[in-house]
Amino acid sequence: MKKVYFVRHGITEGNEKDAYQLPTMPLSESGRAQANFLAKRFETIPLDIIISSDMARAAETAKIVSDGTGHVLVLEPLFHEILRPSVVRGKIRTLPEVLEVMNIVHTYWSEKEKKHSDEENFFDLKERATKALEYIKSRQEENILVVTHGHFLRMLLAVMLFEELLNPELFAAIEKFFYPSNAGITMCEYDNPYHKNKWRLFTWSDYAHLGDAYVTY
Repeated sequence: MKKVYFVRHGITEGNEKDAYQLPTMPLSESGRAQANFLAKRFETIPLDIIISSDMARAAETAKIVSDGTGHVLVLEPLFHEILRPSVVRGKIRTLPEVLEVMNIVHTYWSEKEKKHSDEENFFDLKERATKALEYIKSRQEENILVVTHGHFLRMLLAVMLFEELLNPELFAAIEKFFYPSNAGITMCEYDNPYHKNKWRLFTWSDYAHLGDAYVTY
């Protein structure tokens, strides 16, 4: 049986400005404070390894936890955030030119053969989430912390729940209903005695460790 703790990265300036983030965006001062509270929380939670997205905001969060707990950190690109078109990365979401691009992205979101440019669509994200879960299952460790991103975390959850039945409509419902807090902890088990070869969700986005540092976007 595996216990997997999925964590969304700490807050960034991009979150605070409501921008589509660049892969190089680091944590803000508030985000680093959140990551330190997260590290304190994991001092008392058994872990065998920390796995993180290779995007800077997740990797920085994971390193703070790794430094605080002494656990080995591995960067795995499978857990990066959904890729938006290059032309909107680093830009504020509400800019007219950004809204124009994203309207096209949303139009093609559930079509296999059409895209605006170099973004990921529903099918790309579902395929990558499926590979990411297989990667976790293939690891020998039983207690795993995965530092990832809000949109991708919801796709991971959707694939766990619906497996091959997952479609754009079901994902839209998951996406609207489940919102992960920055530095919140989501705990899932795989292959427990009552649910063989399946995933179960036990905790969603627990942020009790943040106290007054709780802020999310």
